Amino acid sequence: MKRWPWLLALALVVVPAAADARDDKDKKDKKDKTEAPAAALDPMADAAAKEAAGDIEGAMTALAKGAEGLGTPAGEAALRLGQLREERGELDLAIDAYRLAADKLDGAAKGEALGRLSVAQATRGMGDPAATAEAAVTADPEGVWPTIALSHRRVHEGKAKEGVALAEKAVSAGGGAAALTALGHAQEAAGDMAGAEASFRKAMADNPKRLGPAIGLAGVLRLTERAAEAEPLLAQVIEASPGVVDAYKEMARVKIALGRSQEALGDASIAAAMAEGDKDAQGLVMEVKVARALEELRNGKTDLAVQDLTQLREENPESAEVRLGLARAQIARRDAPSAIAELQKAVELDPERADTQYQLGWALLMMKGDAAGAVAPLQKAVALEPSNAAYLTSLGTALGGAQQFDVAIDVLTQATSLPGYSKPEGYLSLGQAYVNTKNYKDAAAALEKATSLAPENNQAWATLGWAYFGLKDADKFKAAAGKARSLGYKEPTLLSYLKRVEDGEAIK
Repeated sequence: MKRWPWLLALALVVVPAAADARDDKDKKDKKDKTEAPAAALDPMADAAAKEAAGDIEGAMTALAKGAEGLGTPAGEAALRLGQLREERGELDLAIDAYRLAADKLDGAAKGEALGRLSVAQATRGMGDPAATAEAAVTADPEGVWPTIALSHRRVHEGKAKEGVALAEKAVSAGGGAAALTALGHAQEAAGDMAGAEASFRKAMADNPKRLGPAIGLAGVLRLTERAAEAEPLLAQVIEASPGVVDAYKEMARVKIALGRSQEALGDASIAAAMAEGDKDAQGLVMEVKVARALEELRNGKTDLAVQDLTQLREENPESAEVRLGLARAQIARRDAPSAIAELQKAVELDPERADTQYQLGWALLMMKGDAAGAVAPLQKAVALEPSNAAYLTSLGTALGGAQQFDVAIDVLTQATSLPGYSKPEGYLSLGQAYVNTKNYKDAAAALEKATSLAPENNQAWATLGWAYFGLKDADKFKAAAGKARSLGYKEPTLLSYLKRVEDGEAIK
């Protein structure tokens, strides 16, 4: 009986100790369950670790969970999620993520989210990228991404020089591939194709995952008559991201340039279906239909092209694109009155379209001989595309024909100073303007260039002859005027002076 007190005492000692041990273990397990997720739920750190390990899907899952929270960490997660989505070509999901990030962030971070959103909206052909860009600038006036977005908008508004300046600022601020892409688009709009190509290629090297540089480069290749090189670039973009409207639009234009307008119609239709609010995408379908008719023109079926385009005009009387196409077919048929009438209506429908203004000016100048009437539409074309060599050349020629020689010299000097300029007619018109102002030295220099580019142009040789006549250089006068005569030049005044000099009469 004496053992019970001892056993009872032992139980009282052991049982509380065991209970305390269980309590400590329960507390530790509870603490572990609450603290371990806290460390694991840092979305940025978790995503960064997964990215470093090559687990992009895991990184996006972590960021998506983080973006569901509140405040700045959630905004940062959404912003990074948008970047990863965009790099994978998932533009719709990227746009959603950027929009969410912009809602949760403030200041510079908000400006970046809105800037990225604006560029993505423009590429996808949805939303209001202009309003988004302005909101980005409001959030962070000096930020890199707001500046990039604003550069794109200025180019879209036809303000290429402003776009270049903004993009150069973004490049200097470390904007990387996105800033270089914006610069390439602005340079292209400003007519600097070599600069644009260099910027796009550098952007592609800087970040091969971005889609914009490849699309931009494809456009430059098409515009510089290398459409065949552009097609595989665009095919890669479309395969990587089937939702990029800009890629389908450019692919349609590339196929038009390659003479495959039937195929182009499919790409244009996809772009129009995906971007119902994109006027350019909607107009592209009509552009392809016009191109199909103009292919008949290139195949020598001029009357058939006029017939098809006339029918298309009857179905779409308010389409400037159709009227421009019909005018081109009528120009090929040498029907000046009909061509000019269609071009005048096209200009009325879309006065901000440079190529229509140019075609009207060209038709008035070359088909009707109305140099004075051609000046206004050609000036408008140049105002819309200041670095377009063809527009500048035609404007300078029209000004010369309208007896505005000093202005013509300014315009033609600008044209012939463009990088890679090689149009003999520009140098010829410049030389003619100089001859009319009695500046024979500069005339001779311009005309020597014209004859080197177009050695069979008898008008260029004849005008060069007059320049050397003005310089009283008998030997060079005889050589140039004699060459014009051998090429069939018939103007009697020059031929009369040539004979007199050849007979030994001095130039006085």
